[in-house]
Amino acid sequence: MAEHPASPPAAPYRDVNGVAIEPARALPEAPPPGDKPVPARDDRNWMLSPAQQQRLESAIVSHLLPALTALLEGPERDVAAVASAAVADFFPLYRERPIRNNKGGGLIDDSLCLYLVARLLAPATIIESGTYQGHSAWLLRRACPEAEIVTFDVDPGQLRHREPDVDYRAGDWSEARLPASDPARTLVWFDDHVSHARRLLEARTRGFRHALFDDNFEAYSLYATGGAPVPTLAMTIDRGLADGEEIAWMRHGKTYRYRVDGKACAAAREAIDVYAALPDLSPITRYSPSSGMTYVRIAP
Repeated sequence: MAEHPASPPAAPYRDVNGVAIEPARALPEAPPPGDKPVPARDDRNWMLSPAQQQRLESAIVSHLLPALTALLEGPERDVAAVASAAVADFFPLYRERPIRNNKGGGLIDDSLCLYLVARLLAPATIIESGTYQGHSAWLLRRACPEAEIVTFDVDPGQLRHREPDVDYRAGDWSEARLPASDPARTLVWFDDHVSHARRLLEARTRGFRHALFDDNFEAYSLYATGGAPVPTLAMTIDRGLADGEEIAWMRHGKTYRYRVDGKACAAAREAIDVYAALPDLSPITRYSPSSGMTYVRIAP
């Protein structure tokens, strides 16, 4: 077990929206104001028949099973059994979440996938980049009750719920000193709208093996997410993109541009050992479309 030192100082960096990435610092002890219970659509649409709920859960597991089996590299029957138990636990748990409306963050399908991956991997340590309102840290604590969790955000003013035994920090994870942990039993979770290629290489430099990324969209659908983390994982393995090619898209009336960095994409590709994109659950659940959650086992 080794303490993971801070990465070497990086050049000043701003994401695609121009948000500056700052060094991490501890958050003040006093929690911010609590959640405002704004009704969310997730609270108005549920299957109430137990028999049909079981069928829904079975369909979800079947839909996710190929990706989960690739993630765990275990017998499909064993993966299905663990996944079925986790999915059954998720629905009543989600109804008790403290952040009732997590618009702009993970909604029900994304929450289910995050909970499921964490339950199946059972990491001893979880590092999150992108705390937002605190929903995902709350969910990860329920998935992994014994794990040490450290969560970072460059805009801590958005935090609305704290877990008493989670380490909340303001700033960017890349320059922060992390707790001693076994890299093989650590999950790094990125939902921060920063370049996936950059984040993947940072995690590899620190010796981690398991990473989960949100907002992994293809180049042709970047308009579907705000602050696209370009190049996304999907873009790094897309041989149809030319080095130097400019991609432009519009999101809520604002135009964004990105010029493909072939060198960065190639470096990220070399860092990928296993790539498992979790499929969109909305065709099964009929909730909002998922946001492209993808697991990567990082090459040593």
